[in-house]
Amino acid sequence: MKKYIVGFALVVLVSALFFAKYTGDDTISSSERTPAESSTAVFGTDELFTGSKKVLSDLNNPNVFNARTCAEVVNKVTDYLFYLPANHFIPKTDAEKEQLKTKGPDLLNTVFQIRVTLHEKLKQFDSRNELEGNCIQKIREGFQYARFTEEYILDWLYAQKVYTFKKTPVLIDEQPSTWTNPKFKGFQLQSGDVMLIRGKSYVSAMIARIADEEGNFSHAAIVGEDKAGNKYVVEALIQYGVVVTPLEKWRQAEDSRVALFRYPDQALAKKAARYMYDLAQGALERKQGIRYDFSMNDDDYSSMFCSEVIRVAYDKASGGKVMIPKFRSTTTKFKDHKYPRTLGVTKTSLFAPYDVEVDPRFDFIAEYRFMPLLRQVRMQDAVLQSVYSWMIEKGYDFHWDLGHSSKSYLAKLVRQFGVAKESLPKYMPVETIKTTVQFETVAAALEKNIYKKEAEYYKKNGYLPSFQDMLAINEAFRVQDCKNGKRFELPGIDRSQFHGFFYSDSKSCE
Repeated sequence: MKKYIVGFALVVLVSALFFAKYTGDDTISSSERTPAESSTAVFGTDELFTGSKKVLSDLNNPNVFNARTCAEVVNKVTDYLFYLPANHFIPKTDAEKEQLKTKGPDLLNTVFQIRVTLHEKLKQFDSRNELEGNCIQKIREGFQYARFTEEYILDWLYAQKVYTFKKTPVLIDEQPSTWTNPKFKGFQLQSGDVMLIRGKSYVSAMIARIADEEGNFSHAAIVGEDKAGNKYVVEALIQYGVVVTPLEKWRQAEDSRVALFRYPDQALAKKAARYMYDLAQGALERKQGIRYDFSMNDDDYSSMFCSEVIRVAYDKASGGKVMIPKFRSTTTKFKDHKYPRTLGVTKTSLFAPYDVEVDPRFDFIAEYRFMPLLRQVRMQDAVLQSVYSWMIEKGYDFHWDLGHSSKSYLAKLVRQFGVAKESLPKYMPVETIKTTVQFETVAAALEKNIYKKEAEYYKKNGYLPSFQDMLAINEAFRVQDCKNGKRFELPGIDRSQFHGFFYSDSKSCE
């Protein structure tokens, strides 16, 4: 999990702006570097701009970046971050702040172009049959690092009033809400377009992130089309199953992040859009609907989870010739842990939404962000990372709890009578409901604590905690909550917030 944790260390603008120290000299290995913690050097903001330009230049130089060197070059940049102290690149003087305010928009464009270039290289390597698994994985990491860099530069520029927040429709071609691949400037949403989404709920994120490969999205949807040419968004939602929403209505939603991908064969894309609209709308009109697939089994199309909607559309439209994704995520990190099974997931591989991002058959068009939600999802990501790492590394598990079981069975019962239909479907397995209730109880306690500690951290240091700092905050909370529970080991007395039902079999607080 090291590299994933490092990627989220970009929570602070400083550690986010990692490109500055990249030199392009691929003879330097991470083992030869001096950890930044032991360095007293202070670097100016000039590095941010020259470094990012250098990265972009090297990615476009086939002598430096090619299929053979792909993993090594990307890893060199991301691995370097592991050694950076939290405030490495924070502007420390008024002059540096003014420089970053002036050059920040250009820096954003450069970092975004790095992502565009990585995607183009992925397509090139694949077209020449040169693409290998280690390159795919490192490009996944490169997308994450670049994306977080953009978001924290953007956060800082908003705070400095360089940009003013204005709510816009999702994926309107207008900065700063949307950054667009220059090849598709002036784009309009088309039938068959695929959208990757980072929503607000823990439920979709915890299911989507079961995979070993990590990504920035928890949901996927496709632009469908009816016979009159009207456009809709077709998606599978946990609460309802597969739903159909008029495109312009859907674009008024508030999701923190939405990336747009397009299949170049527009005839096939249009056919996929029409197939999926007809299938979903027809089921709704028959009052049957298509159920949400909690098992995430995309071999069986009788029910569908979010990514499966995309798979079905292109599979059926192409007569089985286009099967998405080209590279699937694996599900081995939990090993024999029962957690995935309580959610219904039993397969060793699955189609995670962010697998589309490394599918070289798609073009990357643009990316939208809703600034007010970015901080919230960063908190959620820190919580998810901590909870999952405790499961995997410390043997934590959800244990039977009368209160949560009662809530789960009550929720299941009232739903059968038409109550709570906005929250869960009738067919949602009670075991899934129980695990979700327990997970959200742990998450709520951790998130409340992070918000409190973040304010204290900012007051003390003058900048926000990094992702690693937030993980440390969660870890300290875990230890204290465990000790609180152990202090009162008497029947009916539990002073912990979650250790009464979420703990390791050893019951150790270490």
